[in-house]
Amino acid sequence: MWPFTREAYPEVKLEKTENEYDYIICGGGTAGCVLANRLSANPSTRVLVVERGPIADSWTSRVPLFSSDFASDGSRTYIRPSESQGKLASKSFDLYSGRVLGGTSRINQMIYSRGLPAEYDAWRDAGRVGWGWEDMKPYFLKSERANYKGDASVHAQTGEWHNSTSEDFEFRGFNKTITACENLGLPYIDDINSPSHPPFGCGRLHFTRDSNAYRNSTFHAFLPKKLVIQRKKNLHICTGSIVEKLEIDARRNVRGVHLASGRVTKLVRAAGEVVLSAGPFASPQILMLSGIGPAHHLKELDIPIIKNLPAVGSNLEDHLGVSIAFRAPMKDSLLSLERSIWVFFVEFFRYILFGTGMLLAPVLQLAIFTSSQFLDTRGVPTKTKLASSKSVPDIEIMPMAYDSGDSKKWDKSKGVYSFLNVLLHPKSKGSVKLTSRDPTASLNIDLNYLSDQSDFGPLRAALRLTLRIRDNMRALGYPLVDWEVPAGEDDGALDDFIRRPTRNRSTYHYSSTCRMAPEDDKDGGGVVDDELKVHGLKGLRVADSSVFPWVLGAHLQAPTVAVAEKCADMMLQEARKLA
Repeated sequence: MWPFTREAYPEVKLEKTENEYDYIICGGGTAGCVLANRLSANPSTRVLVVERGPIADSWTSRVPLFSSDFASDGSRTYIRPSESQGKLASKSFDLYSGRVLGGTSRINQMIYSRGLPAEYDAWRDAGRVGWGWEDMKPYFLKSERANYKGDASVHAQTGEWHNSTSEDFEFRGFNKTITACENLGLPYIDDINSPSHPPFGCGRLHFTRDSNAYRNSTFHAFLPKKLVIQRKKNLHICTGSIVEKLEIDARRNVRGVHLASGRVTKLVRAAGEVVLSAGPFASPQILMLSGIGPAHHLKELDIPIIKNLPAVGSNLEDHLGVSIAFRAPMKDSLLSLERSIWVFFVEFFRYILFGTGMLLAPVLQLAIFTSSQFLDTRGVPTKTKLASSKSVPDIEIMPMAYDSGDSKKWDKSKGVYSFLNVLLHPKSKGSVKLTSRDPTASLNIDLNYLSDQSDFGPLRAALRLTLRIRDNMRALGYPLVDWEVPAGEDDGALDDFIRRPTRNRSTYHYSSTCRMAPEDDKDGGGVVDDELKVHGLKGLRVADSSVFPWVLGAHLQAPTVAVAEKCADMMLQEARKLA
């Protein structure tokens, strides 16, 4: 299981980079690693990847539990504070993203979730040519290496990016949850990533772990040391460097990137294209620092306006989560690992010897999807309305063998089993704005949670369903004791619980700040076209979750990789046409 060699990972200091490359990738995160792999496959194509964070490839950074942000030392994480949220007791949320090569895929919960075909078909039906399910499916399959038997039309085993699933649940609460869901009419789904599965039900999650039980981030999958050494003549990876702004000529051609690392600054030119894959916060930041964004905002900071593009930094969406928590037997909770040194040593050796146990990060193993319109006033699924292939869930419930709330300090003397109730299709939209012309300055990030009153409805329905699942689990003999629960089930009591600062949280699924739509789109404007090219600029694309027309009802790392795959394919096709 030891993945390391003595040879250092090949990286290039800023002062040693070439003066020009064919492609410059700004951001070596979840999407950037994919782009780097695909664009550098031709040895005659020169590619530069610029990443703000380090490589930081230690053993613990590959162990699933130790590498997850909540259990790590935080050195691979960028934590930004949000603006105070008026609808949520003026709470400021901590916004997490990866600050390391591989980005958030190095610190997340490793969930591999595509979302239903109807999610992408909705993009297509909104006018996004080439972005329906049948268009996107090949890009999911291209990179996938599923380490389990599955339908070959649904899963691939030949790609670089591993995903796995566990044969059994680590904690018995998950089995009881499945039975409770089935009793309520929510079926068990064998494969939540199969496009043919029912739109509503519960299913075992897939995780981006390799066959050695290591985290398989996009860094490990797409930019492994061996590949980068093989391509060291045409693929350069520059870590610890900041993108200050883009170099743009009078005809709005993007000619290069101004970079900084410590006291070293350098303009690196692009013979071909520049791609922003810095994520939903930094990609709009780079655009605005370069004079591309809302004119009134740029004027406030005396930034010369290259292109007035109001949608840059707008339309920010995230999945807000609200946690109900219960006391459960300690042996059925990940807390047992924290509370007993003997449990820790047993689990450590289970992982080292067999690649199993709690160090696989089993706190989250199951997901429940449904739609609030199919729940009655008590939260019970109804059979009066039948779901169709076009139905999409608007709520997800994630059972966890831990507290999924946002308390900094809480009583850990008893086991915990919780349910995180997630709003999948929010109507509320936030924004990202600059606070300074300094690229290292903090950002003004306003999530604007629950600013649209209609977002309360699905969350209330999810909370009621969670309480019905609790009732069924108790009826099955599982000892759940109320701990952090609503005072009642009327709308007022549920809304008070939704607003409770210790129970609501971000799920870190930020998107749409550089959304793909026409510049004058009635639903919030757009920043990039259907080929991910920035409106009004030449030689510039964006490829990360910021381009989503709206947030998908899924966990975002797999869709982000598919976007990067599609972007690279479009860029290479265009290069062949011009050759």
